[in-house]
Amino acid sequence: MKIDANGLTLHADDSGQGPLALVFLHYWGGTARTWQAVIAALPANLRKIALDARGWGRSDRPDGGYDIATMADDVEAAIAALGLNRYVLVGHSMGGKVAQLLASRRPSGLAGLVLVAPSPAEGKSLPQPERDAMAGAYAAPESVGWTIDNVLSERELSPAMRDQVIADSLGGTDAAKQFWPHTAISEDVSADLARVNVPVRVIGGEHDKVDSIDMLQRLVLPSLPAATMQTIPGVGHLIPLEAPQALAALIAEFVDTECSGASEAAARPEAVPALFDAALNRGDLDAVMSLFHPEATMRMQDGRTIAEGYDALRDAFARLMAARPQIHNGVRRVIASGDIALLLLDWTIRMTSPDQDEIVERGVATQVAERNADGIWQLRISNPLGID
Repeated sequence: MKIDANGLTLHADDSGQGPLALVFLHYWGGTARTWQAVIAALPANLRKIALDARGWGRSDRPDGGYDIATMADDVEAAIAALGLNRYVLVGHSMGGKVAQLLASRRPSGLAGLVLVAPSPAEGKSLPQPERDAMAGAYAAPESVGWTIDNVLSERELSPAMRDQVIADSLGGTDAAKQFWPHTAISEDVSADLARVNVPVRVIGGEHDKVDSIDMLQRLVLPSLPAATMQTIPGVGHLIPLEAPQALAALIAEFVDTECSGASEAAARPEAVPALFDAALNRGDLDAVMSLFHPEATMRMQDGRTIAEGYDALRDAFARLMAARPQIHNGVRRVIASGDIALLLLDWTIRMTSPDQDEIVERGVATQVAERNADGIWQLRISNPLGID
């Protein structure tokens, strides 16, 4: 399919259906079809969208715009054009660097981040001879073949897969081939990584010569809040091609355990705060409101204003979420009696002021939750200021 995004037309492979979409970003030299075997191994209830980056595959081939920020703009615009309300970014190598920058912007609807052998957001400082060698790696079938055998892959690729990699690598525009090794690979786009507020999984290849396990542990993991890492044994850098089933299994597990809970209803009163945090942090106003009883009441931050009813609460949270806050509620105590529960919470909220300064507030909240006829717990009274 074709997507009009950021002033150009991007090609995407779009398959599957479901409320959560996976958006796949390929490595330098790859295309959307790099992900075909991974996508085929993923559950059918996930929507899968694999993009050709500008200059690669069947996307437009402009002379410029191959810096990381512009490529992140492309992806963000494509997501908006597709109308995705909830999605996980899955980025490989160069695509992983683009995904890190985009996630640091905290875009609405982002539910998780999977980084497959990602190039570090801090950038790589490479000597000029190595840059020159990379710039010539995709010049001819023989040079691509040598790069596959000696740099990119640990496992032998099938003849068909090898031909695909060679064709995709040769098919990129010269501007895209040259800009990455000479400029984009060394760009530092890490300034706002601490703002990433969704679950992050880093997946590395045991024998990766490009983005090694050691590098991922030293540079990538420390820069991303609450990131976890997994290693696929016996593979190199081309993880989506060398071990697609293993990679698909790890992605599916990550989605099931880290990204699906935010869309579930609370079967226990103590689950409500975590669901609230996940929904607010990803900017999902509808999910936030689903956690409140239709006749809920909330005491607002000024200590005086009381918001009563669905519409008033929705307006209040819409204003709050415009500042893209990041909140964490820690449950100190839950006292339940039948269909009523009292919760005592310790909360921390971080926001960015109009002057781009970080604002951090903390407090103790009291909340009353009520179990409805369907057995789902919803907030009936929310008092963020506690006894103050």
